Amino acid sequence: MPKIDLALVVCNQEEDRKKAIEVLLRCGLNPICCSNLLEARTLLPQERFSVVLCKDFLTDGDFRAVLREVKKSDTHTPLIVLSRSPDWDSYLKALGAGAYAYIVCPPNPVEAETIILNALAGSIGTERVSRAAA
Repeated sequence: MPKIDLALVVCNQEEDRKKAIEVLLRCGLNPICCSNLLEARTLLPQERFSVVLCKDFLTDGDFRAVLREVKKSDTHTPLIVLSRSPDWDSYLKALGAGAYAYIVCPPNPVEAETIILNALAGSIGTERVSRAAA
């Protein structure tokens, strides 16, 4: 049975979640969705996710809190921020906090697919480097 990579989508806005799911499916990933930090905390230790997409602001936290949880589970899993704010300052703050990338919602499918595929390629390379160093 072939292994299907999982992606976690932490998003409380239906339209943005649907668009993210469409892109993840086109990337060959199986999305698992939740809508808040509490649910993400429950899911992250249970599965190995190849990538995490997270809204910038959630009802019980923000992407920074989810990023901390991701790092507890697997330091190589890239987190991509989903935001309705297209400003440069928010983008830079997200990257400065440790996010892999920042996608303005609703996501442009081609742009989002490129970002996700690059994140996957980068995390695979990082894992190989980490294993070789061990």
